[in-house]
Amino acid sequence: MVAFTDTTSGVTVKEIAPNTGLKILMVKVPATFVNGTDTLAIDLTKFGAYILLGIVGFQETTVGSITTQFGVDATGGLKGITTAVSAGTLTITPLLPANTCVSSFIIFCQ
Repeated sequence: MVAFTDTTSGVTVKEIAPNTGLKILMVKVPATFVNGTDTLAIDLTKFGAYILLGIVGFQETTVGSITTQFGVDATGGLKGITTAVSAGTLTITPLLPANTCVSSFIIFCQ
């Protein structure tokens, strides 16, 4: 397991539509991030965000290919994400399937 952060090489965090009263952050992790194993910690306070409202995750199906939303697959297997917030830091843990394709997250907060 590797603990990635918003300062880890290859991790990008961009604020979408700043100054609208709602913080929307787009986070992209490199292909070295392993779903099902690694975690990602984002310091929300760096972006003036203090309350997590929701999160949506996406992953490539194959390297350089389309992305699909984390959710429940056709066989009922869980492919979601779990989150926790402590002292202004959001920790994201994607569940299975374990792969090393690029993952992205859209974070909604205030």
